[in-house]
Amino acid sequence: MEEMLKEWMKILRLEDWNITLERIDPEQVEYDDESYFIGIARDFGQKSAIIYHDVDLDEESIIHELLHIVFPVPQEDETYEDYERWITEAAENLTKNGRGLS
Repeated sequence: MEEMLKEWMKILRLEDWNITLERIDPEQVEYDDESYFIGIARDFGQKSAIIYHDVDLDEESIIHELLHIVFPVPQEDETYEDYERWITEAAENLTKNGRGLS
């Protein structure tokens, strides 16, 4: 996973960031309608982030979380749900077509 993370950090031009992966215990998570947790904590001032997860990560999940750094907030006229849907679609498309962008 670390190699895949580094590859996508390069593709998305996040090489100057310190991004780590941290598996968490499901007991640490309050689930709403989800059966798993993957999320990112970002510190833009320090250019550091941690991707927390309680399931095995795949390429699309890593890309999705990295896109939350590249595109940190919804656009002015965009709801959070639309923003999240766009991030999800972008991650799906990059997973299919993104290799070789660097």
